[in-house]
Amino acid sequence: MKGELHVHLNGLISPRIIQEVLVDERVDLPEGFDPHRDLVHRSACDTLASYLAPWQVLQRIPVKKENLQRMVDSAFERLAANNVRFVELRSSILYLAMLQNCSVTEAFERLIECTEISANKYSVRRALIMTVTRGDYSSVQLNTLMNAYKTLGQPQDIVGLDLAGDEEISFPADLPELFKEAKQQYGLGVTIHAGETGRPENIRIAVEKFDADRIGHGTAAGKNPWLMELLSERDICVEVCPISNRLTGAVSASDAHPLQQFREHGVPFVICSDNPAIHEKGLDDDYAAALTEGVSLQELRAQYEVAQRYSFIKDFV
Repeated sequence: MKGELHVHLNGLISPRIIQEVLVDERVDLPEGFDPHRDLVHRSACDTLASYLAPWQVLQRIPVKKENLQRMVDSAFERLAANNVRFVELRSSILYLAMLQNCSVTEAFERLIECTEISANKYSVRRALIMTVTRGDYSSVQLNTLMNAYKTLGQPQDIVGLDLAGDEEISFPADLPELFKEAKQQYGLGVTIHAGETGRPENIRIAVEKFDADRIGHGTAAGKNPWLMELLSERDICVEVCPISNRLTGAVSASDAHPLQQFREHGVPFVICSDNPAIHEKGLDDDYAAALTEGVSLQELRAQYEVAQRYSFIKDFV
């Protein structure tokens, strides 16, 4: 059994389903983009930006509600095939609202409904994490999401907030306080993509300013003993994505994965898959990759309990 704490909805969907939806919705493709070639990464990319190339088209679908259900079903089929029993699923509600020409509240309702149908079908428990993208309008995004969340009566399906996007891009000065307010007032968990592209300072900011409960990727911490101590002392879990970390260049082919340092410094970590369909892989493959990076079989067997402990879902028996 497995728990999945760091995975993006669009990164879970079969490339075949993506191609079929692109055709069905008659999506205009970016110049030079070949879905048969560019939706999948099988080897390390030169930059994080090149790794994110599939999102040139993934951000253009689904326009139709029925295709949202089709895509969500593909995602849960992959989760079930990898024996995932519970998942915290990340998705951009704001993009969905724009694509489907509906309010953010309606987009939330559609995603909750579609994921519930597929979760029941495949016997995978699911919760949703609201994603905010770094940039000048991050605070506006968060306020918009929180207003919709409150309008819906604070649904239990939604358990956390995520800050994602290019770590070189700044964010509004008030954003950390807005994250902390959402955590304190509504009990939402906070996870921050930080230290994926070699900026350990972003991990410190995530912990000290955003009051992060978990760190997405966090590979830059491996070269900073002070950060390791901070994560260990505050019991902050790192969402480690072994395959993704290699493909994005977050960990180069010549370097050891910082999983070893996490273990040595007592930093809790959970193995996750990030965007498994983009890699033509699944969480099983990330577990296998973790073994090659130095994680013991005993540690892997304990991962289900670790994922439960650090999950934003609070009612595990």
